[in-house]
Amino acid sequence: MAIWLVMFGAALTVAAVQSHPASAQTGEASAWDIGKARAAVQAAIPKAAQDRTRPVYHFRPPAQWMNDICGAIHYKGYYHIFYQYNPFSGDRWGDDYTAWAHARSKNLLHWEDLPWAITPMKGRGERRCNSGCVTRDGNGRPRLFYTFVNETRDSTRHGKREQWSAIPLDDDLITWRRVPDGSLMAAGMNGVPEEVDAGWSDPFVFRSGGRTFVTFKSCEGLVCEAMNAELTQWNYVGHMDGVDGECPNVFPLGNKWVLLRSTKPPTYVVGDFDPRNISFDMNGRQGVLDYGFGQDPPEDRAWTRGLYATNTFCDDSGRCLMVGWVCGFKPGRGWNGCMSLPRVLSLDADNNLLQRPAAELKNLRGRHMQIENLDLRHESRRLDRIEGDTLEIIAEFKPNDARRFGLKVRCSEDGRNALLLSHGNGILDVAGTEVPVPLDPGAEDLTLHVFLDKSVMEVFINDGPTSVTRVDYPGENDLGLAVFAEGSATVTSLDVWEMKAVW
Repeated sequence: MAIWLVMFGAALTVAAVQSHPASAQTGEASAWDIGKARAAVQAAIPKAAQDRTRPVYHFRPPAQWMNDICGAIHYKGYYHIFYQYNPFSGDRWGDDYTAWAHARSKNLLHWEDLPWAITPMKGRGERRCNSGCVTRDGNGRPRLFYTFVNETRDSTRHGKREQWSAIPLDDDLITWRRVPDGSLMAAGMNGVPEEVDAGWSDPFVFRSGGRTFVTFKSCEGLVCEAMNAELTQWNYVGHMDGVDGECPNVFPLGNKWVLLRSTKPPTYVVGDFDPRNISFDMNGRQGVLDYGFGQDPPEDRAWTRGLYATNTFCDDSGRCLMVGWVCGFKPGRGWNGCMSLPRVLSLDADNNLLQRPAAELKNLRGRHMQIENLDLRHESRRLDRIEGDTLEIIAEFKPNDARRFGLKVRCSEDGRNALLLSHGNGILDVAGTEVPVPLDPGAEDLTLHVFLDKSVMEVFINDGPTSVTRVDYPGENDLGLAVFAEGSATVTSLDVWEMKAVW
């Protein structure tokens, strides 16, 4: 089986796709000339591989544009992720030819690129394969759900998008076939209102009370229910409150339900789902999932998103995992986009949503540096022999009477340039993104868990309730780390690990 292990800058599995044409064609009229797709990716690989700002321990394709994480599942010992991918659009978004690419991992760290799962059926008027999800049917078999985006407004029923499905033909989930031969849900079909928004998309399947449901973006929380175990027959059953933005994720967590929305910034709602009334009672906590966008991003920052387009799933140990698309990278580098680090979701005693980096990431730790009980007084102190652009940092601060305090990462030699993580007046400023982090003076410490991976920075604050994902471009030789305080503060502990590359 021609599965190409993508390690140390190796190429995308375009060769595997070519040797398994059924995986890309699935027996349908396809858009793709596999040879041209392969050539486009391979031509971009050298430029992408030379980019020193490219992350080395985040998953990403070897070249070209990566978009939404549009499906994730743990199946027969492997973690599988699916993502929107366009081999023809260079390192910018391309509306045509966007497919679902596929990768798998046994440990959430090292990934194999696999043949593309589904590609647009140009012969049937399909422009691109939009986001969705991967789940299991009533027989335990994986099923892929996505949105068929039409070439023209007249090429599908009522000129609107339709919801389609595909099934794998093998347990490695290499080869997929659309089934049945047509849409599962469309405007005016099986009770779906004729007036459903033309842009409805991003199906996400969830289960409650022994029943299986799906909701979407851009249709005010419209819900359909599966009428059979194979999930091939669906009927419209109502609407649920709270669905907003793109890529909705609905799932149980603890004794509550959680709804994630890819808004700007991404948000979450904790509540209760009632399958009898098809209702979501937003009676719990609501908050920002990740502040990478900032709290009120201007429209000209449309692609400076940080974390977006999440997908959640459970593994065999019962963990609820979340991955998302990290975007906002500069074009012209032969690649664009990566996946966030895998995060484990939970609820605290007050039903706040917590996000913590998956424990597997500890296996990437290399050389360890540690400092304890470092007192700062009106100073910025660069730390000796602690530097790098691929680091994990856990820093705990006791504020004392400091007006401002925090970390400087990616510091220049003269200290003038750095990415600043600065807390003051109840706000944590993460390289220009402001996050509300109130601290009780004299009683509460601040813990910053930071992952630096070249141009990507993921920050987890106070063990999970708040996170920030940033894409930044400090000077390539700006590698230092410093701590500072305006007033008196104590660095209770600072642990730094050099992180190993997975490519």
